[in-house]
Amino acid sequence: MTKNELISAIADETGKTKTDVSAILASLAAVVARTLKSGEDVTLGGVGKLSAAKREAREARNPSTGAMIKVPAKTVVKFKVTKDLADAVA
Repeated sequence: MTKNELISAIADETGKTKTDVSAILASLAAVVARTLKSGEDVTLGGVGKLSAAKREAREARNPSTGAMIKVPAKTVVKFKVTKDLADAVA
């Protein structure tokens, strides 16, 4: 599902305009990014939980050349789906 398809589906479900839904999704993304950056987790009811985790620096092998490269440390976003959603999809 693309972003436009998601916006259309939510607009149809809620009776809101596509413009309103698009603005809400943009606000959601901004709030989630700001919250994760501050070190807090974000729980999306019925969907899952987003959390930020630090990944340590490491060495990895380039599969094309076989050369060892250094991968810098960085913060990544992790997502854990709720049991209800996992069961609904299964």
